[in-house]
Amino acid sequence: MHGLVHKTLKEYVVDRTDDETWDTIVDRAGLEPTLYLPVSYYDDAEIDAILETLSGMATQDRRAIERDVGRTLAPELLSTFSAHVSRDWTATELLAELDDVYSDIETATDDTSLPAISACLESDHGVVTYETHRDTTYCGMAHGILEGVVAAFDGDTTVTETACVDYGADACRFRVDLE
Repeated sequence: MHGLVHKTLKEYVVDRTDDETWDTIVDRAGLEPTLYLPVSYYDDAEIDAILETLSGMATQDRRAIERDVGRTLAPELLSTFSAHVSRDWTATELLAELDDVYSDIETATDDTSLPAISACLESDHGVVTYETHRDTTYCGMAHGILEGVVAAFDGDTTVTETACVDYGADACRFRVDLE
């Protein structure tokens, strides 16, 4: 997985607790302390171990933590891939352009491990579909990322999960209500 995810997860934990708690989570997860670089790639198993350990120590379940991490990750992704997104867009324009933006990012990063993402617009909402080849789906994180990204373009937009592979669907789908 892209190092930006690992780095943001660490920052998420440290910002809400402290460095000592992060060290405890890494130790309990059975991992070696690592300086996560945003441009490197790391094993998904590290994210899984950290999320499992964190959810075991916290009062939230893993999916809620993933979603919150996703919202935290969204601004980092927007900053990293800012050359592909116009900050003047509305949430509707973002959804209309999402397939092209995502294709540009895939081409620019030459990363075959990215999930498949697509969007379509209806009269008053958009539908974003998320599919991953990973063993762990990270649907909660995808939900949070989408919430964070569309909030950056329109603070009043609501994102609702309407289908999820974790509950038997063929892909995760999110309804984005547009104002």
